[in-house]
Amino acid sequence: MWVALAACAALLCLAAVAPAAALAGSISGTVTDAGTAEPIEGVEVCAWMEEEAEEEWDFGCGYTAVDGTYAIPNLDPGNYFVEFWAGEQGYRTEYFEGIAVGSGDTVLDAELALRASISGTVLATKDGLPVEEVEVCAIDVEWNEYANCAWTGSDGTYSLPLYEGEFKVEFWPGPSGRNLALQFYDHQDRWDDAGVLSLNEGESVSGIDAADLAPGATLSGHVSDASGKPLEEIRVCSVYAPTGQLWICGWTGESGDYSIRFHSAGDYKAVFSPELREFFPEAEPEDDGYPTEFWDNQTTLAAANLIPLSPGQTAGGINAQLGTLPAPPVITPPAANPPVVHHRKRKCRRGFRKKRVKGKVRCVKVHKHRKHRKHGTRKGSRPFVQEARFRSGI
Repeated sequence: MWVALAACAALLCLAAVAPAAALAGSISGTVTDAGTAEPIEGVEVCAWMEEEAEEEWDFGCGYTAVDGTYAIPNLDPGNYFVEFWAGEQGYRTEYFEGIAVGSGDTVLDAELALRASISGTVLATKDGLPVEEVEVCAIDVEWNEYANCAWTGSDGTYSLPLYEGEFKVEFWPGPSGRNLALQFYDHQDRWDDAGVLSLNEGESVSGIDAADLAPGATLSGHVSDASGKPLEEIRVCSVYAPTGQLWICGWTGESGDYSIRFHSAGDYKAVFSPELREFFPEAEPEDDGYPTEFWDNQTTLAAANLIPLSPGQTAGGINAQLGTLPAPPVITPPAANPPVVHHRKRKCRRGFRKKRVKGKVRCVKVHKHRKHRKHGTRKGSRPFVQEARFRSGI
């Protein structure tokens, strides 16, 4: 009996799973080179459902085999967005929208076109040797943003895939560990002077070199607060004086010291604790608690002192004290006790008495009045004594 029950349970489970498995769909196909029709191996193909919220996407990926074929199984029915990515092979990314997936297999082939690319070599002027780990970036001139970056190898060469468009190329030596000057193609120190490369789809341009990276100049100094306490993690930047363009930035260490390398020869200014929105309006607001200051103790870029730099020079002593000392507390001296004046009790001579006259106490002579004899008076008349008292104010 138990065996029969187990068999029934197994049948019920299979019945429950069968419809779900039947509903699952897939996407498969072949990816080839648009120019040669040859299959491309290692293309990443990803599909995700368009209608679902991002956190609930039905998502699947696969890679093409040697013959260019791929398959993404176990997809729920619906409309999918499919991406073909082969950036490492130098191909453009292709996208397909609204790919309907049902209970069976959906076939989707793709032909990928080669991307445009640039390549070149980076050498140092001082020794003429190749420089490894220089970051080479192409900046889209129309959008003013980085399009793609690559790094030079041990032989100083690089290859950078791009799309069609116009670009300026920057050679940033920071990752190399060597103090070499920042450079732009074609052998220019400044962005405004850099040459513009125009690339067509699939076009490869070689010889985009930086064969003369010069020794970099350095700014260094110390940053403290107004009391002399070293300030850590304060941004310090150089500004190219002729254009007012923010150039290279660094940070103070625990000791308050900083060093900014990689400068080309020219005139610069230094800014401490800059609000980046002063130079890039789209930047996020930032406040480290200290107002922006320019060297030497200036509040505006126009008033800042010039720092001329030559190749390989180190300009030290570019220091700053940020903020102001707190106002000293106002100490109110205790009120001095007024001198104690001891007044002698003034006595009046005989025949005088004290009387307040015009607010002051004075000794006035006492006038004796003669006694009047009582006279018969008319009704309502006052005796002279009473009249005398009234005049004297007694």
